Amino acid sequence: MTTEIQHGVSEAVETYGYPGQGPLVITCEHASNRIPRPLSTTTDDKAWLATHWGWDIGARTVSRELVRRSRSYAVLARFSRLLCDPNRPPTHRDFIRKDTEGWSLSFNRTLEEPQIAWRQAEYFDRYHDAVDAAIRARMARPGGGDVVLLSVHSFTPIWNGRMRAMDMGVLFDKYEPIAQRLGEELTKEGFQTALNEPYSALDGLNYAVSRHGTAHGLVYLELEMNQSLIATPARARKVAARLSRALSKLQVRAKAR
Repeated sequence: MTTEIQHGVSEAVETYGYPGQGPLVITCEHASNRIPRPLSTTTDDKAWLATHWGWDIGARTVSRELVRRSRSYAVLARFSRLLCDPNRPPTHRDFIRKDTEGWSLSFNRTLEEPQIAWRQAEYFDRYHDAVDAAIRARMARPGGGDVVLLSVHSFTPIWNGRMRAMDMGVLFDKYEPIAQRLGEELTKEGFQTALNEPYSALDGLNYAVSRHGTAHGLVYLELEMNQSLIATPARARKVAARLSRALSKLQVRAKAR
């Protein structure tokens, strides 16, 4: 067994943790706001990339802290969701956004099919290949015990001019009893928690975790956190400590049946 954290970085993917170990396989589809070369960005683009449109603020720090506390493993995307969104299928209208709130993104204005195909092959596909590899390594461990596939995200506290009061959302399209138990444990940790909020996985908005959980027969959930709670690394790590306690109390099968 690996006793030290392994950290890998490639063009599309960051991996972090203990390969094949732990009770969690964590994915973070919106961990980065990076737009890779040869693409370039304008000053206005950069302003949008710094917001929730460009990435899920705080989600990477929480994911890595959960790994450290549970001795698990994480796969994190190293590109902005505005390059292409690994949490949407390539056929989805928002797979590549041309604009954000009316602002036309310079690096998406004149996309043609070969450019879209390149982004899918070099970023989207490589990310999902890495998730598959991480799950296969974890499931191959003899007597490895329970494991949950957890997709970690965050949401903006203000949407359409309205304040979102909730702290945590547990998204599910299957495994409702497990989602309910996690919600109860998060509430015990002091978080205002709801199921399938602020988005519903029943509407297909949990593409990545559903894709891989279904393919590998794993129990899977998506976690949404209010960005106001995790906007700085120090605050994100404190939240992750409470999340880790809640997650440690789940009891699930090693494989879904």
